[in-house]
Amino acid sequence: MFILSIHSAIAEDQTVNRMIASQCAQCHGTNGYARGSYPDLGGDEAKDLADHLYDMKGEDRPSGIMDHQALGYTDDQIRRIAQYYSILPENGGD
Repeated sequence: MFILSIHSAIAEDQTVNRMIASQCAQCHGTNGYARGSYPDLGGDEAKDLADHLYDMKGEDRPSGIMDHQALGYTDDQIRRIAQYYSILPENGGD
C-alpha cells in the first residue's frame, strides 16, 4: 500500500512532468508560449494536447518533426507533457 502511494505521488509530480516536457520547450517555450510560428501550448486542454500527440505517434509514415518527436515518448510521458502544459497560463505568464 505504501509503495502504491509513492508511485501515485510521483505520477503526478509537476517537476517530473516539466522535465519530460523540457524537449518541447525548444520550440514551444518553457512557459508554453512559443515565439515565432510554433503553436502556444500553455493553457490548452490536456486531453486535446495528448490526443494530438497520440495521433502523431500513430502515424504509419512519420513525416513531420512532431511525428518523430512523438514516437520517442511512452503514452504515460505524453499524458504528463499534456498535463504540464495544460496547467500553465495561456499567455505564457506575460
